Amino acid sequence: MTWREITAAQLNNLRRPLIVDVRSPGEHAAENIVGAINIPLLSNEERATVGTIYAQQGELVARRQALGIIAPKIPEIIETIVTLRATGQAIVIHCWRGGLRSEAVASMLSVVGIDCFRLSGGYKSWRKQVLTDLQNNSYRFRPVVLHGLTGVGKTVILQELRALSFSVLDLEQLANHRGSAFGGMGLEAQPTQKNFEAALWQQLRSFDNELVFMEAESRKIGKLALPDCTIQWIRTGQRLLVTSEIETRCARIIADYAGALNDNERQQAIAQLLGLKERLGTQRVLEIQEMFLAGNLAHAVAALLLEYYDPLYSSQIEQAHPFELTVDGGLPRAAAQAIAQWARRNLAV
Repeated sequence: MTWREITAAQLNNLRRPLIVDVRSPGEHAAENIVGAINIPLLSNEERATVGTIYAQQGELVARRQALGIIAPKIPEIIETIVTLRATGQAIVIHCWRGGLRSEAVASMLSVVGIDCFRLSGGYKSWRKQVLTDLQNNSYRFRPVVLHGLTGVGKTVILQELRALSFSVLDLEQLANHRGSAFGGMGLEAQPTQKNFEAALWQQLRSFDNELVFMEAESRKIGKLALPDCTIQWIRTGQRLLVTSEIETRCARIIADYAGALNDNERQQAIAQLLGLKERLGTQRVLEIQEMFLAGNLAHAVAALLLEYYDPLYSSQIEQAHPFELTVDGGLPRAAAQAIAQWARRNLAV
């Protein structure tokens, strides 16, 4: 048996391969192929050491140093790959650009009689394929976009639509951020831009000539920029409007945010309000901070919605007219059912 080269396009057509990323943990964390398992040849520190030697003493010395570090690890790396591999599962080894690291592991697998592929061009070639697909925007589905003010329940309705077996593209879930100025509060760190785009690309591949429901978003969700294709879908997709009473919106936001924050995060949120003083004025921001400190969350949230968020997004909603359907986000299950009826009646789902 021997190892063979495989292109990024061919990899994407494999069914459930075991993708092994032999780069360092830091490289893998920053950008990785969706579903890849990191089995590093070099640790972050070892990679830095080899890089320094390469810069100071040249390639030959650096390679010899790397070999001395890698050689004792090979048996354990091979055993780990064998253990992780399911029966009949294709193995694909990759590094940054299809160089020595992936070749070393693919060769050793071949030596012990295990057939595998090596990704030609490495992660770099796969990333290029992702960018090309997103830029070409050749996806075949019909976007339906939920519009509405902050807190009306668009995300909950998407969840209900998913439960009704409709396809959903939840950009905020992929970005691990709620989309507002305080949308990261109580959540883990957002993915890197490249990993966000990879996860988006992976989900888009599952859609084919069907309705796909999503929220209207700005160009950025937290620190992450949306690809142009998603902005185009938001602008051109069929539009539905979600409304809700201010009391319901406040209660939802308090449940989503306040309950998830520890004391330190609450203090950070209160301090972060100062960033709104350009729109609200310093005095008004201080008054809203006092509401939070006094535990008067409902009034504080209502003030933020009515004085900051609603004016910010109302013009965008006005520009989105006309809407195919308006639903009440205060009753998300009923809203999702009404949307489902509209979809089946008007779009022959």
